[in-house]
Amino acid sequence: MQLKHIFLAILVAVLWGFNFVASKYALKEVPQFLFAGTRFLLLTLPFIFFVPKPNISWTHLISIGFIQGFMAYACLFKGLTLGCPAGITSVAFQIHIAFTLVLSYFVLKITPTRRQVFGVCVSAVGMFMIIKSLHAQSIPIEAMLMVLAASMCWAISNLLLKCAGNVNSFSLVIWTCIFAPIPNYICAYFLNGPDVIAHTLENISFYAIVALFYVVVFVSLIGSTTQTYLIRTYSPNIVMPYSLLIPIVGMGAGWIVFGETMSLETIIACAVVFIGLAINQSLTYKKINPLFKNEKL
Repeated sequence: MQLKHIFLAILVAVLWGFNFVASKYALKEVPQFLFAGTRFLLLTLPFIFFVPKPNISWTHLISIGFIQGFMAYACLFKGLTLGCPAGITSVAFQIHIAFTLVLSYFVLKITPTRRQVFGVCVSAVGMFMIIKSLHAQSIPIEAMLMVLAASMCWAISNLLLKCAGNVNSFSLVIWTCIFAPIPNYICAYFLNGPDVIAHTLENISFYAIVALFYVVVFVSLIGSTTQTYLIRTYSPNIVMPYSLLIPIVGMGAGWIVFGETMSLETIIACAVVFIGLAINQSLTYKKINPLFKNEKL
């Protein structure tokens, strides 16, 4: 990757690391489907009338919007509301990197080198060490399963974004988001009811609004647009390892905001993740799919 793109990938990781803290804070006041629906509604309304539709099929747009905008966030927010800490969520969610590697091989025919596999394995060991170091915290199994389901949805959407081809990243983000509010609001209406929705909107705090603003502007507009651009420019196998930085940022943010502890063992585990990332990014890839034949690290 070019140096400027490496900095962009790191920026996305930092923005997404704080996303888990902001989301968990907002979910203390706002029901998950109402929060998700409002997030994507605010993304679409200011821009949908000015940003042209990307040159891809409606089926492709709906698939990305539904899988990433509805299914992934429904599972992720459910995991947070069930009690999964923000720091641990940011770690467990990164399993989507392994899911992306497997799906890229079977769907896009991208074959990684042995060193690439080794780098991801080292990082995976680091993430396992991170989770192990937080054993004192009680994590409901259903909460963890929801986060893992969210990571699978995210991996599928990564491949769909790559297959979208050479289209404007910002336009793609805006137009895929229009298919997320409706299913989220339908779930909010039937699961929470109009009284709860009205009460939430009337009593929402300033800090919850700030958290929503951060998630909409910094995570969705800046983070998702940049991530989409990078995935289209490089293969998912090159871009996704930078997501290993997200749990490190997420745990640091969780410690600052919620007082989630980070022991010496956790810090060492984070260092292992960095080592795996460094190994992974020293790679060249064997390309089978001609879509990536001119692509270099």
